[in-house]
Amino acid sequence: MPLELSRWRPRASLVAFIIVATVTALGTAEALPDLYVTQNGNQTVAVLDTGNNFNEVATVNTQQSPTAIAVAPIGSPIYIANSASGTVTVMNVNNVVTGTIPVGADPNSIVFSPAGSAAYVASAGANDVSEINVAAGTVLQTIAVGNQPDGMAMTPDGSLLFVSNRGDDTVSVVSAPLAASLLTIPVGKEPGAVVISPRGFTVYVANTGSNSVSVINRHERKVITTIPVGTDPTGLALSPNGSILYVSNTGSGTLTLIDTATDSVEATLDVGGDPAGLAISPSGAHLYAVEPGQNSVLVISTATRSITRTLGPFAGPGSVGAFVGPGDLIAIGGVYNSIENTPSQNTLGCSDVLGRERDFHLLVPPIHGSVTIVPSSGLFTYVPDGGFSGEDAFSFICETVAGGPSPVSAPATVSVFVSYQNPNVSSSSALGPLTLAGLALCLAVLGIRKRKIAPAP
Repeated sequence: MPLELSRWRPRASLVAFIIVATVTALGTAEALPDLYVTQNGNQTVAVLDTGNNFNEVATVNTQQSPTAIAVAPIGSPIYIANSASGTVTVMNVNNVVTGTIPVGADPNSIVFSPAGSAAYVASAGANDVSEINVAAGTVLQTIAVGNQPDGMAMTPDGSLLFVSNRGDDTVSVVSAPLAASLLTIPVGKEPGAVVISPRGFTVYVANTGSNSVSVINRHERKVITTIPVGTDPTGLALSPNGSILYVSNTGSGTLTLIDTATDSVEATLDVGGDPAGLAISPSGAHLYAVEPGQNSVLVISTATRSITRTLGPFAGPGSVGAFVGPGDLIAIGGVYNSIENTPSQNTLGCSDVLGRERDFHLLVPPIHGSVTIVPSSGLFTYVPDGGFSGEDAFSFICETVAGGPSPVSAPATVSVFVSYQNPNVSSSSALGPLTLAGLALCLAVLGIRKRKIAPAP
């Protein structure tokens, strides 16, 4: 049944459009299906191959009203929230449904933890967030949040969830694994989509009812500025380096581009229709926008800021988005400890099932110190600013020297917790090992199942 436009209202659940990069074996070169579009009109997910002219290669049945989709950091499993069924459909990289998980009423937002061991589902009809054990496929626990939770994002270190509550104009800050709802932050009217900067220090919230974006300082836990945008802002997407925030304005048929350094509007693009869900490719070269009223998905060049292609038609497309963690080239972040004023070293992680040589590049520098990276090895040296004690972070990407499928990873974040030490007391200060989350991701990558491959040309 096609989407009823007269009753359709933008929600944050319409912003989660997923691109899953290729997972291949040594000696292969063909990109595999990597674009998933939920279709409310026929209760399916369309699977497209971005490396082959966006050909639709599979249609996977879900339950009623698939409204959001998320992919684990290693490319599998894939979770689809079915809002009318109160369930989550579980799909693997072979486009096979492997299970169904009951959650609260009207689930409409899903995020995975950085290691992919847990998933979090916001249910608007139950006013709660559920934590799913991915390995077991069961709900571990549920915690109450505000009224009609609609959008959700997790900090790169996996410690906090920011949940927008459309019904009471607030954002809940929730500790993860689910333990407590720490506080609520007042924002604009009818908040929906939520995204977090690459360092994890700034949170952006689209306020559909007040035509604005709230900017939240993570540490101060308050709105530090509000940016006017177009009518009915629905989707949000950040460039990989976090410098540009893209906002889809459903009511005015435009995209607002915000310079995050100044929190000011840099440009407004007229794309027509009713753009809703937004996502950006891992390289940042392409922006994708769902047009529910047009049953299509727009492909937009971020370089020229113009529409290069229109995909579809789809049966009431609901969600589109960029998956942070391409399948065969995965930058692995972590959480480390450091000692104030002492240079500290460790090695960045990057997994590639093809075994290609790769370089590491700094994407977003730290705020309270400096970092240098040896490109060929990933060895980094972090030096905190004098007198600084607290949390710092930087993000990086890895890039294959030889090219091939998925040559550039999505960004990964390294969080550094700097503690004070009496300068009169000598001690060594090597950074600690990756957290359990990082180790879990490494092990999962090593054990990932091989997907269908094609011989190299």
